Amino acid sequence: MNPLLPMIGIKLKLLLRRPLLLALCLILPILLSLLAGATVERNDLAQLRAGYADLAGNEESRQAGPYVGGERDGLASSTDEAAISRAIELGQLDGALIIPPAFGDRQAVSQVDDAYACEYIPGKDSLADGLIRENFLVCLLALSAVGKLEKDLSTLPAAAQLSESSLGRMLEASTEEARRQGASLKVDLHNLDDQDVLPVIGVPDVAIEVFFLSIFSLLGSLLLADAATRQRLRSLPGGFRRDFLTSVLTLALTGCLQLVAMVGLTRLLLPGTSRPANYPIVMGVLLLFMLAYGQLVALIPGDRRFVPASLALFLSLMAGGGFIRLPSLWMEGLGQFTPHGWALAKLSGLPVTFPTAAMAASWLVLLLLAYFLQKKSTYSAA
Repeated sequence: MNPLLPMIGIKLKLLLRRPLLLALCLILPILLSLLAGATVERNDLAQLRAGYADLAGNEESRQAGPYVGGERDGLASSTDEAAISRAIELGQLDGALIIPPAFGDRQAVSQVDDAYACEYIPGKDSLADGLIRENFLVCLLALSAVGKLEKDLSTLPAAAQLSESSLGRMLEASTEEARRQGASLKVDLHNLDDQDVLPVIGVPDVAIEVFFLSIFSLLGSLLLADAATRQRLRSLPGGFRRDFLTSVLTLALTGCLQLVAMVGLTRLLLPGTSRPANYPIVMGVLLLFMLAYGQLVALIPGDRRFVPASLALFLSLMAGGGFIRLPSLWMEGLGQFTPHGWALAKLSGLPVTFPTAAMAASWLVLLLLAYFLQKKSTYSAA
């Protein structure tokens, strides 16, 4: 292995001829990851800060509080309406529900829905406010539906001997049985204002690293395919085999260093980031493909190889969702059959046709094919 080390050093010096170009392949993905991470951090809605003021203090309102989450899910409960309003103004809550004193009193209203009317105080974050408001609406809709069912049941002749509490318990037991059998509640909200419809932007985080690993590997292959240097190296005894092997090893080493640097710096600057469990294996298989692809590109004459190589890589990234997140239907149907689409599908947890071992074996065969094609081309030219 020692005779290979000086040749690997030569290959590394060839890569360092374009330090700015190679540095961009490390700096840009870090900056893009930080930008995406900052956007996600700013719009993190995993912990919604909602609240409710229970002014009724009856059985119905006590059901409403835990139903929408209560303190168990980070919702603040208070009987002081002024404290709730003050928390909204200070930005401590994203939305709050004011439960009126007559909440749930179906005898005092003509329509059951009116018994569950509440006041909602919106917060300053429109997206979080919309999510909390929809959560409250579903809660009140469910309570109103239960009230209507109990009212309808009470009009039946068989219910004349039953109290309202007995009807409620029977309805609750029937509901639990229906839920165990797979019944679910579907809610469609209509007539919403335009401002209630917000765009959802998906940031393909791992796609950034897939993209720049591919670019780095392709540029490295093109830089190492220097005709004059390769001719001198291949003039040595066993030079062709050593030149091919050291090119692959150099690109594999620099590709691994790039992945470690991208992941490490991102984790350092954004400690909350994480990668899928299969990230090292999938990225290793993708790197193997790029090594094989780079050696196949080296078969094209130097003055004509950049455009077709870049175009083929662009098409694979585009069809595989490397630039924008594509629908799952596309990825499972066609996107997974591109090298980059397969990698992104695996990292996203989508089902793929070819297992990891089969893809790794196919790229290894492709690398061996590139070796024999280069060998034949070299000796034919000689």
